Amino acid sequence: MHGEEIRIVSQPSGQVTAAAPVLLALVRAALRETPGIVRLAGTPTVREGPAITTGPGAAIAFGAAGVVVDCAVVVAAGVRLAEVAATARAAVAAALRELAGVDVAAVNIVIVDVATVEKTRDNG
Repeated sequence: MHGEEIRIVSQPSGQVTAAAPVLLALVRAALRETPGIVRLAGTPTVREGPAITTGPGAAIAFGAAGVVVDCAVVVAAGVRLAEVAATARAAVAAALRELAGVDVAAVNIVIVDVATVEKTRDNG
């Protein structure tokens, strides 16, 4: 769904809204910049509420307390999975809060694969 918009600022002089794909772009950029993440994986399953926008590596839905982000990633071999996931969760939440002013209820990370040298060469 690409028609959804999220209100970012509402003042007497006007309001600012962002189309849902803008939030998805912020999420995907935060994931790509996270150390230990090799690439984004397929579109994740949304765990809470109807998805407002989805794309490779991420899906965003509205939860009761804010947006819920589900992410699917491939990590590098030899990294600590829990540490990479925690860093990714913090990066995604910070990007949405700081850059878009959006309340974040949850960021869920699914690690779908570990990239070995062979997988990285063969599959990009």
